[in-house]
Amino acid sequence: MGDLVGGMQRRLAGHVDVLLFNPPYVPTPEEEVGTSDIRAAWAGGHRGRVVIDRALPLVPVLLSEGGVLLMVMLEENDPGEVARILKGYGLESRVVMSRGADEEMLHILKAWRAESASS
Repeated sequence: MGDLVGGMQRRLAGHVDVLLFNPPYVPTPEEEVGTSDIRAAWAGGHRGRVVIDRALPLVPVLLSEGGVLLMVMLEENDPGEVARILKGYGLESRVVMSRGADEEMLHILKAWRAESASS
């Protein structure tokens, strides 16, 4: 069990080429986030963004020069707002895939360093 990158952040800093992130993104009551039962797999709290918002400042620290983030999101997570937050950290991003799955609209957000050629 761990919490995001926990004690590995210093070791990973600037060395992650591909960061695949499937966070708990379902909007749920806040008290369900981080539980020790199965709800922790999907419970994202308000707008499904509690874990996402905690992770966003770590992305530019972790990514290598040409590294990319690929993150699964719901429409309710507001991918456009997440892209604006990442922009503030010097990262470009865009939704590279969207797909309906039952009652969910899933998106894959790709992010990379603004100065990098990765797109």
